[in-house]
Amino acid sequence: MKVKKQIENSSMSLGQQRRLEKKKEIERAKRNALLSRIITYSLIILISVGIFTSVGYSMYRNVTKIKPSSDFSAYLTDDGLIKDVTANDLLDLADYKNITAPLSEIEYSDEAVDNDINTLLKDYGELATDTDALIKDGDKVNIDYVGTIDGVEFSGGNTNGAGTDLEIGSNSYVDDFESQLIGHKAGDNVTVNVTFPTDYSNADVAGKEAVFEVVVNGIYEAPEFTDEFVKENLSEDASTVAEYREYLKQTNYEENLDTWLEKYLLDNTTVNTYPEKYFNHLKSIQKYEDQMSVEYMNNFYSSMGYDQTVTFEEYVGMSETVYDANLEEEIKDRAKKALLYQAIYENEGLTVSKDDYSAYFDEATTGGYDAQVEDEGVGYVMQQLIEKKVFDYVKELVTVK
Repeated sequence: MKVKKQIENSSMSLGQQRRLEKKKEIERAKRNALLSRIITYSLIILISVGIFTSVGYSMYRNVTKIKPSSDFSAYLTDDGLIKDVTANDLLDLADYKNITAPLSEIEYSDEAVDNDINTLLKDYGELATDTDALIKDGDKVNIDYVGTIDGVEFSGGNTNGAGTDLEIGSNSYVDDFESQLIGHKAGDNVTVNVTFPTDYSNADVAGKEAVFEVVVNGIYEAPEFTDEFVKENLSEDASTVAEYREYLKQTNYEENLDTWLEKYLLDNTTVNTYPEKYFNHLKSIQKYEDQMSVEYMNNFYSSMGYDQTVTFEEYVGMSETVYDANLEEEIKDRAKKALLYQAIYENEGLTVSKDDYSAYFDEATTGGYDAQVEDEGVGYVMQQLIEKKVFDYVKELVTVK
């Protein structure tokens, strides 16, 4: 082919060859111009798609992002009912008039009572600094420590001689810190070696080996559980050991029954349709409550002198986008609970008023009816009263055996 092309070129005049080259140059220029336009248009399209994708995602988040709300009474009437809703039309209600609860799941055992009393006595224990007793699992001790990594002290690893209480076996300290104190006594100096987990909250020490020089200041000695102890410290609940044990059994029996009954009602009620506006607003309330929990936690850290904060996403353990999406499922039990109590309230013709408040709430804790209404609105407070009244009504119908 190269030989043939050379022959053809040699048969042309110089003018013809120049005209041919000029024509080829024009064709190349046209092709290059066309290619340039194609590339330019492609870039414009790609950029536009990127912009529209970004704008589209922003618009999507504006629509799907849950906005926190502290308006607890929105979508509730002043009577505490969900606005424009007849609850019985939206669900298949549990047969709340024929419930039998299993005694085996409700009664509080003697062993559980003993455990409660032992835990209580630890809180009244006195620190013994001159005892020869050896630390054992379950003991409450007071210690000081200095922690180092590669010989260098790290932030938060020093009690600075202030002493701190620790219950052995509580697993409140990292790795096997607590178990390494077992067998030692007051006054001992103990070298404790640990490895911080890789996901530890303090990134500066996460995954690293540390050495703690620990001083055992003393071991708490619990008092004997006698009638005198009960009279002196537990007189609001009982005056003798036997009375206090019965108080524990009965109180926990009631709590266990309450827990079992609410779970039964929720498990055996089916919601066919959730009221959309109320349901979505519950998500906003839940998000507000979680944000307040984060704020409370950070204020607590600050008040204790800790130089650390927790973000909302760290607190909930996921991105805000995932959190918002998960609220759809998370809020269903809360909405179901409100609907089923309202349905029973409607069925039985029950009534509540502000006069019922003191029967269900500790006014010293809540500040009373007026204070709670100021914070949460009359609708929300009345809804809480409805739930209390309905629950007591159903509980009276339950047979335990």
